[in-house]
Amino acid sequence: MESSEWMGRFYGICQWITRLAFINLLWLLFMVVGIFIFGAAPSTVAMFTIIRKWLRGETDIPIFSCFWETYKKEFWNANRLGFILLGISIVLFLDWRLISSLQGSLYPVLMGCLIGVVLLFLTVLLFIFPVYVQFEYKTLHYIKAAFLLGVSYPLYTMVMISAAICVFTISIFFNGVGILFFGSGLSYVLMYISNLLFSKIAKDFTVVVKKVL
Repeated sequence: MESSEWMGRFYGICQWITRLAFINLLWLLFMVVGIFIFGAAPSTVAMFTIIRKWLRGETDIPIFSCFWETYKKEFWNANRLGFILLGISIVLFLDWRLISSLQGSLYPVLMGCLIGVVLLFLTVLLFIFPVYVQFEYKTLHYIKAAFLLGVSYPLYTMVMISAAICVFTISIFFNGVGILFFGSGLSYVLMYISNLLFSKIAKDFTVVVKKVL
């Protein structure tokens, strides 16, 4: 009995490893299909969508067909969001280059402000795709919602940052693991933590509604 229980757990772990490796390879493949600049955002949205389904107990979905359908369906909307985020990144980079060329007392003030803005932008990046696959908003509202979640729940944000650093570190020191699991591993932990936050918000909202009624 104990032996079969351990075999069942081992089989379950192997299933999850296979799933994460497969969806990571799909993520890389479809980024290449979209020549990266057009494929990165819809491919990431498709990956987060499937991981969200897994976390909700839908583990028997056909991965490839679900990924492909989501990729096609969200291609334009995801790219619209992706190009906005890319534009913000470029502006921040240009600001950094400009501020780096300055001298005098103005430099530390402006650099400090820039670092603060970059940290807020990174907070948005942590939440943006979990928010995208969880809710249906207009493009700019996704960014607003991700920002508000990040600053309103700093504990969850710090946990997500720590998890992201761990995934990055493992991927850097173990290249093989990074190739097979970087995207899916990072997406899984971000989506898992976001799901906990979404559940907490829904529970708190239900309690407030009951008190009001």
